[in-house]
Amino acid sequence: MHTELYKSEGSFINEHKFLLLFTIIYLILSFLLFDPKLFTGGDNAVYIILAESITGGKGYKNLHLPDEPPHTQYPFGFPLLLSLPMLLFGPNIIILKLIVLLTSIGALFFMYKLCESFFKERVDLIMAFYVSIPTLITFNHWILSEMPFLCFSLGALYFFMKAKPGKEYLYFISFFFATYAFLIRTAGISLIIAMMLFLILKKQYKYFAIFLFIFLVVFLPWQIRNVSIAPEGGYLEQLLMKKPYLIESGRVGPRDLAIRGWNNFVFYTFLLLPLTLLTSIRSPWILGAIGVIFVVLTIIGFIERRRRISIVEYYFLFGILLLLVWPDIWATERFLLPILPIFMIYIYIGLFQLGRKIKFKYSVHLITGIFVLLNLLSIFSQARNTVVNNHAYLKGDAYAGYRRDWRNYFDVIEWIKENVPEEKIVMARKPEFVYLLSRHKSLTCPFSIDQNKVKDAFMQSDYIILDNFIWTEASKNYLAPVIQKEFENIEFVYITQKPRFYVVKVKK
Repeated sequence: MHTELYKSEGSFINEHKFLLLFTIIYLILSFLLFDPKLFTGGDNAVYIILAESITGGKGYKNLHLPDEPPHTQYPFGFPLLLSLPMLLFGPNIIILKLIVLLTSIGALFFMYKLCESFFKERVDLIMAFYVSIPTLITFNHWILSEMPFLCFSLGALYFFMKAKPGKEYLYFISFFFATYAFLIRTAGISLIIAMMLFLILKKQYKYFAIFLFIFLVVFLPWQIRNVSIAPEGGYLEQLLMKKPYLIESGRVGPRDLAIRGWNNFVFYTFLLLPLTLLTSIRSPWILGAIGVIFVVLTIIGFIERRRRISIVEYYFLFGILLLLVWPDIWATERFLLPILPIFMIYIYIGLFQLGRKIKFKYSVHLITGIFVLLNLLSIFSQARNTVVNNHAYLKGDAYAGYRRDWRNYFDVIEWIKENVPEEKIVMARKPEFVYLLSRHKSLTCPFSIDQNKVKDAFMQSDYIILDNFIWTEASKNYLAPVIQKEFENIEFVYITQKPRFYVVKVKK
């Protein structure tokens, strides 16, 4: 019996040896780039705060805002996932990052299994490229929704493709994964629509009805809640605005959507897609050329699948459509990542097609080797800085590796924590960080040219952080003019080194 068990284990390891190898490589590379500090985007702080709200029994609220209003922008799937380890370990940043890393391993597993369906014995080539992509490795230690979404969306595609007579239960697993992916990111609606349309066209009406029922049971209460709280539209309204950071910009029309779609197409094709897959390349001309090649290969790969249409093709089309209509001011690799693995699948189908045309057996091997080498050079270059920053972090520099403007921002938050009574309200460009690091309620300045709206928010505040961020001029454009008018009613109580950040006390 022991011999049979040994043979069974040996068979399992032999059958999954490449999957295990890629997982180990991925973990090693992830360790090299692991950053224990908070990402500066701000969304991660919001996710942590929402998870705190859940674990604290307060519902789903913005605890950092003065009135603790219910949250309507992000679905609750990711904060709910974070709340589980938070119940055991509290808001431990390292533990929460490890949860994200765990979901990235899940995404790797499902990507591998999907590639087996597409490439059979050649799966090792695309997976070698996949595990070497620095962007994926960077996102797996940020407390953001990208990796969890990738895990559940790829899982939904895998189980959906494997469902067949005798294994109908896999449909139900795929329905759960797809619904939870939507609860992690609203962009998951493209996956929901793709799966439902596929079921209808394949005349799988029973499973369509079941999936629709499961989705509506989750979606309708969430949507009704949000509409009752934010009847003006909430997050959807932001997406439909011409400029999400300018209230007065108005809604987009057909012409605006067309322009937005073209801008996104150009930006993703000539810059973001090649830069995400091959981080080490910085020349705009080379990136543009590679981007065109990737898009052409994607089209070739997609056309090659025309006789074997699967759920992946449907998802890719709806994912591309969503990517193009998304506000172009928000165009980043974060919105590309959900369909990046599908891009890679089509790129490699195109590469294998071209390899057969030129009749060079190892052409795809050679190209993959170049891709992997370029990415490893980028990873090892980043790793040197990561090791230096992590060493400084362990020696007590909590903000090692941050840019000077962010160090100053965290500096003023520390000053507020030590010198301002906790009940005082602080206005700041990133209020979620103020609350997370100092426990002061905080609000942001309205992105409006209407100075009366800004003044109303100004008068709600006891202290104001007048920032000097490199990446935005929102405070200069909207807040600074009101501060100048109210100069007699304020007092500068703290100033950092250059670039100057100020803590302003509002006299009441």
